[in-house]
Amino acid sequence: MTMSSSASGPVPTTLGEEILLLALDDSTGEAQLPLRTPYAIAAAALLERVLADGPEDAALPDDAEKWINDQRNEEYEKALRGLLDKGLIREEKRRLLLVFRTTVHPEVDGTVEAALRGRLAAVVLEGREPDHRTAALITLLHHAELRELAFPDLGKEQSAAVERRMTEIAERHWADPALRRMAETAAATSAALTAATMATTVVIITTLT
Repeated sequence: MTMSSSASGPVPTTLGEEILLLALDDSTGEAQLPLRTPYAIAAAALLERVLADGPEDAALPDDAEKWINDQRNEEYEKALRGLLDKGLIREEKRRLLLVFRTTVHPEVDGTVEAALRGRLAAVVLEGREPDHRTAALITLLHHAELRELAFPDLGKEQSAAVERRMTEIAERHWADPALRRMAETAAATSAALTAATMATTVVIITTLT
């Protein structure tokens, strides 16, 4: 797990919390790509089970797609609460246009996210071999189309290189065939459900306008 050195000791983070850390704007506390991240975080919860217990012993749902769809909001809230409890973000209530209330989560302790981004950069940009947890995170980010959360503000050529490297990791890293199947299933399910949700949203917006 990702660690942060502090007076109180290291702070471990789950894969879902890592995705959410990347998604939350450090200053405004607003969530980026909010339609996609809940599915990826739910898929990450399944991969956590596999990494902890192994693909043969992990307690996994019979229908991963249904589970991810049903549990996406709960797993998102769980990841959010985890970051709050660990003191990495704080919760703020704000008003928009003096009328609408909203809740945002600006960053408090940036050391964990900095270490996370450094780890991703070392693997994706510098070619270092990833461990299972880093490969799992990259697989999720890749399949869920969340690459820009980890590598924002890249030029077209750099973005293409990042996509190629993340594709390579997602497809080739997993030495254990069963673990690879679970990683691909969780990540691909996340991607499919995200696409379906975004398509539905576009239809609704088009209808309303």
